[in-house]
Amino acid sequence: MAAVVTATSISRFRTLVAAVLMTFIGHLAHAQQQPLLLPSAEAYDAAGNLYFVDTNRNQVFEVSLSGAFTTVAGTGVQGFSGDGAAAINAELNTPQGIAVGPDGTVYIADTGNQRIRSISAGQIATIAGTGVSGFSGDNGPAVAAALSTPTALAIDAQGDLLLCDTANQRVRSISAGVITTIAGTGVQGFSGDGSAATTAELDSPAGVALANNGTIYIADSHNHRLRAITANGFIQTIAGTGVPGYSGDGNQAIAAQLSLPRGIGIDAAGNILFADTDNQRIRSINPQGIITTLAGTGVQGFSPDETSATAAALNTPRSVVVSGFGSLVFSDTPNQLVREVAANGELYTVAVLAAPRSSAISLTAPSTIVYGQGSATVAVSGSVATPQGSVALQASNTAISTATLSSGTVTFPLTSLSAGAYMLTASYSGDGLNPAASSAATSINISRAQSTVTLEQIGQTFYAGQTLTLTALLGSVTSGVPTGEVDFADGATIVAKATAVNGIAGATYLISSSGSHTLTAIYNGDGNFLGNTSAATIATVATMPDFSIAATASSQTVQGGYVASFPISVASTGGAFTGNIVFSVSTLPTGVTAEFSPTAVVPGSTGATVTMNVQTIALAGLTVPHHTRGGNTLFLCVGLPLLAFAAKRRALRRVSVWSILALSFFLLNTFGCGARTVSSLTQGTSQQSTLTITATGTNIAGAVVVHTTTVSLTVD
Repeated sequence: MAAVVTATSISRFRTLVAAVLMTFIGHLAHAQQQPLLLPSAEAYDAAGNLYFVDTNRNQVFEVSLSGAFTTVAGTGVQGFSGDGAAAINAELNTPQGIAVGPDGTVYIADTGNQRIRSISAGQIATIAGTGVSGFSGDNGPAVAAALSTPTALAIDAQGDLLLCDTANQRVRSISAGVITTIAGTGVQGFSGDGSAATTAELDSPAGVALANNGTIYIADSHNHRLRAITANGFIQTIAGTGVPGYSGDGNQAIAAQLSLPRGIGIDAAGNILFADTDNQRIRSINPQGIITTLAGTGVQGFSPDETSATAAALNTPRSVVVSGFGSLVFSDTPNQLVREVAANGELYTVAVLAAPRSSAISLTAPSTIVYGQGSATVAVSGSVATPQGSVALQASNTAISTATLSSGTVTFPLTSLSAGAYMLTASYSGDGLNPAASSAATSINISRAQSTVTLEQIGQTFYAGQTLTLTALLGSVTSGVPTGEVDFADGATIVAKATAVNGIAGATYLISSSGSHTLTAIYNGDGNFLGNTSAATIATVATMPDFSIAATASSQTVQGGYVASFPISVASTGGAFTGNIVFSVSTLPTGVTAEFSPTAVVPGSTGATVTMNVQTIALAGLTVPHHTRGGNTLFLCVGLPLLAFAAKRRALRRVSVWSILALSFFLLNTFGCGARTVSSLTQGTSQQSTLTITATGTNIAGAVVVHTTTVSLTVD
């Protein structure tokens, strides 16, 4: 049957020819610098370095932020070898997936070898797959499981590996070396929305990504859908009608048409990015479910760098990843390019894969500054849009600060540099599009800053003999805090020294003399600050209050057994003595006691009086004397009265006169009667003593003060 040629078929043919020609021209333009054959998947590590697999070269490459290009794995020979040895000496077979773990481990879907392999510390090993295509091993060791065409990989929050076991129509997970299926029954088809993901049918899944909330997104490629597995394990379609085509931008993704979606990425804002492969576009679904196109016109072909991403022709993009700067990076696979949409919305080839690029960096800073002041400004310009990334500042080859570029510039304060001479240089880390660069050296000289010194005011009256606390506050007229030694002076005499801590220096000074004292703090300076002297602070030092005691009557004479009272006057000297004064007495005679009334006094400003009462004792008594009496007295004193009494009393008449006379004689000789003569007497002897009175008090400085006085006591 003859072919029917229509206007539509002619138009399509012309479009195809144009695309082929454009691709060919693009390949010619890049032939000299293009090392790739079929880039198909990318991933970033935590430092911002890009890793990607080249399926047709059977290798894994790294592009650092600085622009360095290195081989990570593979010799370029298609095959399987190398486990347990250096990854760069291993053989791979059409790798199509890559992921990088939090610890820097690189995971590869070694697709043609039906294995998942890992690279750690430069060594390669198989972690899943036997090398034989098939399905087996769930809930057992991943290295003993059979896989079939593993492609896309992703790492979850726990470090578990997710993989699309594409020809097995499953998505599987490897955790602690054990493999399980998380979606798909193994039957190629479409079913299961709203049910457990493990009961759903998939058709050639070729993209997987994990959101922060735990949702897993799958590119169900031949079903022309994106599907999501929620945290509870249920699956649902979030984009695509199942009918291949292109439609829906600006509307809900669930009603949009997709055509062979493949790689998936998620940006910091939660937008789902994916390669709508046969639509020659990179598309996005925002958290509200609205779908838009980020790159590609739908025309299969090649567009040069600096083309607006939304106006560029792409060629069967396979994967999407988001850089550390939030830029969209994807594999423009048959165009043999890894491309990036820069912040200005233009399309660029990742730096080392394009024509040589350069970055220019300038550093400006004043030649002379004072410590604690000044800044340096770094500006970076590059071949691609506005450079992003970080800049490190060094002073005489010592790193002092790192900061992130903002609109291509960054300003560094120089306040952390000590006084001295330096050579400043700045180093730009690169951003994957603009390579690393370093500035020329700039010399600066930092002089010492002026310091400030303040001696805190003395806020109370002080007394001679009291300890005074001195505090100096150090500061700067720029920034920073002075360190070092501070001297404290009383007039011209250094009376204390201290080391400043956090700008404060403190010392104590025992003031020994009263009067007016001129106090200053003298800061001696340090490596960054000049010395300085504080304004003078006047401290008025009064005489320490004291007291005196005196006995109003310094001598007393009393008869033994009586009380002697001594009034004692207590007076303040040099100011009101506000301490409590107690009294005691010593050198009392044996048996004599004393007490004070009151027992203690506070003299204050008016003085006080205390009385000491001394209780004496009687001296020795009289000695009994001998007496002489006349014989005639006997009769007169005793005999006659008895005889007269007897004469009157008849009853006594019976008593013998001789008995009466005998009784009278006894009484007279025993008690005597009439005149006596004292032969011995001790009454009238005197005793004299000197008593020491002690008064003890505590002054306002806490010192014990003692004064004494004496009195004389005579006892008769």
